[in-house]
Amino acid sequence: MDDPAGVTFRMLPGLSGARQAKPAISTPKTGAQPPSAQDDPHLREACQQMEALFLSYMLKEMRATVEKSGLISGGQAEEIFTSLLDVEISKKMAARGGIGLSSLLMQQLGGKGSQSGGGDTP
Repeated sequence: MDDPAGVTFRMLPGLSGARQAKPAISTPKTGAQPPSAQDDPHLREACQQMEALFLSYMLKEMRATVEKSGLISGGQAEEIFTSLLDVEISKKMAARGGIGLSSLLMQQLGGKGSQSGGGDTP
């Protein structure tokens, strides 16, 4: 799925909408446990991409608040460059930890979010 900002998302295995006959993670007969969701590289990548998308939109909106002087205007080429620059900056920020959104998503999607002890549950 492509985003106008240039961030590409891949569907996680087992989430295609159609039911599969066997589970997405199969356990070998040796008794080994399946990898936890915290260790899933596809989930980690999807969470980082989601954080990068959020950061890209945040940078875009922040840049829109700065007035242009009009002294040097690059026109449409400058707008394309700055949007691509925002996407790349947001990818680097998310890969280095960002604002912590990807780790929160990993906790929620990995099943650890309900154990956080938050005050939302009665």
